Amino acid sequence: MTLRGCGIAIAAAAFVLAARSAALAADTEPFTLDLTHPIGGVWNEYANPGEEYPQALDVRVRASLGQDAASLEYHRDVYLTQSAGPNSLTRYATLTGGYATVVPFMARDSELEGHYERRVRGPLAVGIGALHTWTNYAYPPLTAVGVGIERLPDWTRQVALFGSAFYYPAASGSYGAERATFGILKYDVGFRFRPFGAHAYITGGYDFESRSGRHLPGAVRTIRSDPYIGIGTRL
Repeated sequence: MTLRGCGIAIAAAAFVLAARSAALAADTEPFTLDLTHPIGGVWNEYANPGEEYPQALDVRVRASLGQDAASLEYHRDVYLTQSAGPNSLTRYATLTGGYATVVPFMARDSELEGHYERRVRGPLAVGIGALHTWTNYAYPPLTAVGVGIERLPDWTRQVALFGSAFYYPAASGSYGAERATFGILKYDVGFRFRPFGAHAYITGGYDFESRSGRHLPGAVRTIRSDPYIGIGTRL
Protein backbone atom coordinates (compact mmCIF):
# COMPACT_ATOMS: atom_id res chain seq x y z
CA MET A 1 0.00 0.00 0.00
CA THR A 2 1.32 3.45 -0.93
CA LEU A 3 1.26 6.51 1.34
CA ARG A 4 -1.58 7.87 -0.77
CA GLY A 5 -3.53 4.63 -0.34
CA CYS A 6 -2.88 4.69 3.41
CA GLY A 7 -4.21 8.24 3.63
CA ILE A 8 -7.30 7.39 1.59
CA ALA A 9 -8.07 4.41 3.85
CA ILE A 10 -7.77 6.51 7.01
CA ALA A 11 -9.84 9.34 5.52
CA ALA A 12 -12.55 6.90 4.41
CA ALA A 13 -12.82 5.44 7.90
CA ALA A 14 -13.09 8.92 9.41
CA PHE A 15 -15.78 9.90 6.87
CA VAL A 16 -17.90 6.82 7.65
CA LEU A 17 -17.71 7.49 11.37
CA ALA A 18 -18.52 11.19 10.94
CA ALA A 19 -21.55 10.30 8.79
CA ARG A 20 -22.87 7.97 11.44
CA SER A 21 -22.26 10.61 14.11
CA ALA A 22 -24.42 13.09 12.20
CA ALA A 23 -27.19 10.52 11.90
CA LEU A 24 -27.52 9.93 15.65
CA ALA A 25 -28.50 12.48 18.27
CA ALA A 26 -26.32 11.29 21.17
CA ASP A 27 -22.94 9.68 21.42
CA THR A 28 -21.61 7.61 24.32
CA GLU A 29 -17.99 8.44 23.53
CA PRO A 30 -17.34 11.93 22.14
CA PHE A 31 -14.45 12.94 19.93
CA THR A 32 -11.39 13.31 22.18
CA LEU A 33 -7.90 14.70 21.69
CA ASP A 34 -4.84 13.49 23.64
CA LEU A 35 -1.43 15.17 23.75
CA THR A 36 1.22 13.06 25.52
CA HIS A 37 4.99 12.95 25.92
CA PRO A 38 6.98 9.68 25.61
CA ILE A 39 9.61 9.26 28.35
CA GLY A 40 11.17 5.98 27.24
CA GLY A 41 13.82 5.01 24.71
CA VAL A 42 14.50 3.56 21.25
CA TRP A 43 16.79 0.60 20.53
CA ASN A 44 17.87 0.26 16.91
CA GLU A 45 21.00 0.04 14.73
CA TYR A 46 21.69 3.74 15.33
CA ALA A 47 21.09 3.99 19.08
CA ASN A 48 21.34 1.51 21.94
CA PRO A 49 19.47 3.02 23.63
CA GLY A 50 18.38 6.42 22.36
CA GLU A 51 16.68 8.24 25.20
CA GLU A 52 13.75 10.54 24.48
CA TYR A 53 14.25 14.28 24.11
CA PRO A 54 11.57 16.92 24.87
CA GLN A 55 10.58 17.14 21.18
CA ALA A 56 9.16 13.59 21.32
CA LEU A 57 5.35 13.59 21.39
CA ASP A 58 2.10 11.75 20.66
CA VAL A 59 -1.13 13.25 19.34
CA ARG A 60 -4.23 11.06 19.22
CA VAL A 61 -7.80 11.74 18.11
CA ARG A 62 -10.36 9.11 19.09
CA ALA A 63 -14.10 8.66 18.50
CA SER A 64 -16.59 5.91 19.26
CA LEU A 65 -20.25 5.75 18.33
CA GLY A 66 -22.43 2.77 19.01
CA GLN A 67 -20.66 -0.30 17.65
CA ASP A 68 -18.06 1.64 15.65
CA ALA A 69 -14.82 3.25 16.77
CA ALA A 70 -11.95 5.04 15.03
CA SER A 71 -8.69 6.68 16.03
CA LEU A 72 -5.84 8.55 14.37
CA GLU A 73 -2.43 8.93 16.05
CA TYR A 74 0.75 10.79 15.23
CA HIS A 75 3.84 9.58 17.08
CA ARG A 76 7.34 11.10 17.08
CA ASP A 77 10.50 9.89 18.84
CA VAL A 78 13.52 12.22 19.03
CA TYR A 79 16.86 10.90 20.33
CA LEU A 80 20.64 11.26 19.94
CA THR A 81 22.38 8.45 18.00
CA GLN A 82 25.28 7.82 20.38
CA SER A 83 25.28 4.07 19.77
CA ALA A 84 28.86 3.62 21.04
CA GLY A 85 28.69 6.10 23.92
CA PRO A 86 29.39 9.83 24.34
CA ASN A 87 31.94 11.52 22.04
CA SER A 88 32.07 8.59 19.61
CA LEU A 89 30.97 8.09 16.01
CA THR A 90 27.65 6.35 15.42
CA ARG A 91 28.33 2.88 14.00
CA TYR A 92 25.22 1.35 12.46
CA ALA A 93 24.21 -1.80 10.57
CA THR A 94 23.18 -1.24 6.95
CA LEU A 95 20.21 -2.86 5.21
CA THR A 96 22.49 -4.76 2.82
CA GLY A 97 24.87 -6.07 5.48
CA GLY A 98 28.02 -4.69 7.06
CA TYR A 99 28.43 -1.48 9.01
CA ALA A 100 28.98 2.22 8.40
CA THR A 101 29.73 5.23 10.61
CA VAL A 102 28.36 8.76 10.82
CA VAL A 103 28.75 11.70 13.16
CA PRO A 104 26.13 11.46 15.98
CA PHE A 105 22.93 13.29 15.05
CA MET A 106 19.48 13.96 16.46
CA ALA A 107 17.29 11.22 14.97
CA ARG A 108 13.59 11.77 14.38
CA ASP A 109 11.32 8.73 13.91
CA SER A 110 7.69 9.51 13.03
CA GLU A 111 4.54 7.43 12.54
CA LEU A 112 0.96 8.02 11.44
CA GLU A 113 -1.46 5.26 12.40
CA GLY A 114 -5.22 4.95 11.93
CA HIS A 115 -7.62 2.33 13.32
CA TYR A 116 -11.19 1.50 12.38
CA GLU A 117 -12.88 -0.95 14.71
CA ARG A 118 -16.14 -2.72 15.51
CA ARG A 119 -17.25 -3.59 19.02
CA VAL A 120 -17.76 -7.31 19.59
CA ARG A 121 -18.58 -7.32 23.31
CA GLY A 122 -18.83 -4.37 25.69
CA PRO A 123 -15.65 -2.28 25.39
CA LEU A 124 -13.84 -4.99 23.39
CA ALA A 125 -13.40 -4.22 19.68
CA VAL A 126 -11.58 -5.74 16.71
CA GLY A 127 -10.50 -3.87 13.62
CA ILE A 128 -8.02 -2.95 10.94
CA GLY A 129 -5.13 -0.52 11.03
CA ALA A 130 -3.13 1.50 8.50
CA LEU A 131 0.42 2.59 9.34
CA HIS A 132 3.03 4.84 7.73
CA THR A 133 6.49 5.61 9.17
CA TRP A 134 9.29 7.96 8.12
CA THR A 135 12.61 9.27 9.50
CA ASN A 136 15.14 12.07 8.95
CA TYR A 137 17.97 9.62 8.12
CA ALA A 138 18.82 6.85 5.64
CA TYR A 139 16.00 4.44 6.48
CA PRO A 140 13.10 3.42 4.22
CA PRO A 141 9.65 4.85 4.96
CA LEU A 142 7.31 1.93 5.74
CA THR A 143 3.65 1.52 4.88
CA ALA A 144 1.40 -1.33 6.01
CA VAL A 145 -2.07 -2.56 6.87
CA GLY A 146 -2.76 -4.81 9.83
CA VAL A 147 -5.31 -6.20 12.26
CA GLY A 148 -5.77 -5.88 15.98
CA ILE A 149 -7.91 -5.88 19.08
CA GLU A 150 -8.64 -3.03 21.50
CA ARG A 151 -10.31 -2.34 24.81
CA LEU A 152 -11.95 1.04 24.33
CA PRO A 153 -12.12 3.62 27.15
CA ASP A 154 -15.49 4.51 28.69
CA TRP A 155 -16.11 8.27 28.72
CA THR A 156 -18.81 7.92 31.41
CA ARG A 157 -16.31 6.66 34.01
CA GLN A 158 -14.06 8.81 36.15
CA VAL A 159 -11.18 6.37 35.64
CA ALA A 160 -11.14 4.51 32.33
CA LEU A 161 -8.66 1.85 31.25
CA PHE A 162 -7.77 1.11 27.63
CA GLY A 163 -5.43 -1.14 25.72
CA SER A 164 -4.72 -2.34 22.19
CA ALA A 165 -2.55 -4.78 20.26
CA PHE A 166 -2.03 -4.53 16.48
CA TYR A 167 0.14 -6.53 14.12
CA TYR A 168 1.34 -5.39 10.69
CA PRO A 169 2.82 -8.47 8.94
CA ALA A 170 4.41 -6.78 5.91
CA ALA A 171 5.41 -3.16 6.47
CA SER A 172 7.58 -2.33 3.48
CA GLY A 173 9.32 0.56 1.78
CA SER A 174 12.34 1.63 -0.28
CA TYR A 175 15.29 3.92 0.23
CA GLY A 176 17.11 4.43 -3.06
CA ALA A 177 17.73 0.98 -4.55
CA GLU A 178 17.29 -0.73 -1.19
CA ARG A 179 13.94 -2.27 -0.22
CA ALA A 180 13.04 -3.60 3.20
CA THR A 181 10.09 -5.42 4.77
CA PHE A 182 9.33 -5.65 8.48
CA GLY A 183 6.79 -7.34 10.69
CA ILE A 184 5.59 -4.74 13.22
CA LEU A 185 3.95 -5.59 16.55
CA LYS A 186 2.50 -2.72 18.59
CA TYR A 187 0.65 -2.64 21.88
CA ASP A 188 -0.51 0.16 24.13
CA VAL A 189 -2.03 0.05 27.64
CA GLY A 190 -3.09 3.07 29.62
CA PHE A 191 -5.60 4.99 31.72
CA ARG A 192 -7.64 8.15 31.58
CA PHE A 193 -8.63 10.08 34.72
CA ARG A 194 -11.50 12.52 34.24
CA PRO A 195 -13.31 14.16 37.17
CA PHE A 196 -17.04 13.79 36.67
CA GLY A 197 -18.45 16.70 34.70
CA ALA A 198 -15.06 17.87 33.39
CA HIS A 199 -14.15 17.93 29.71
CA ALA A 200 -10.40 17.67 30.38
CA TYR A 201 -8.55 14.66 31.78
CA ILE A 202 -5.12 13.24 32.57
CA THR A 203 -3.91 10.26 30.56
CA GLY A 204 -0.87 8.01 30.73
CA GLY A 205 0.34 4.53 29.91
CA TYR A 206 2.91 2.40 28.17
CA ASP A 207 3.43 2.08 24.40
CA PHE A 208 5.61 -0.68 22.88
CA GLU A 209 6.68 -1.38 19.29
CA SER A 210 8.90 -4.07 17.79
CA ARG A 211 10.02 -4.17 14.14
CA SER A 212 11.49 -7.45 12.92
CA GLY A 213 13.16 -7.43 9.50
CA ARG A 214 12.33 -9.99 6.82
CA HIS A 215 15.50 -11.36 5.13
CA LEU A 216 17.56 -8.51 6.59
CA PRO A 217 20.74 -8.56 8.70
CA GLY A 218 19.93 -9.41 12.33
CA ALA A 219 21.35 -6.10 13.58
CA VAL A 220 18.69 -4.15 11.61
CA ARG A 221 15.80 -3.91 14.05
CA THR A 222 13.86 -1.42 16.13
CA ILE A 223 12.38 -1.70 19.61
CA ARG A 224 10.53 1.25 21.10
CA SER A 225 9.66 1.25 24.81
CA ASP A 226 7.67 4.37 25.74
CA PRO A 227 5.96 5.11 29.02
CA TYR A 228 3.99 8.33 28.46
CA ILE A 229 1.98 10.96 30.31
CA GLY A 230 -0.13 13.85 29.13
CA ILE A 231 -3.50 15.56 28.98
CA GLY A 232 -6.63 15.25 26.89
CA THR A 233 -9.91 16.99 26.23
CA ARG A 234 -13.31 16.44 24.70
CA LEU A 235 -13.69 18.16 21.33
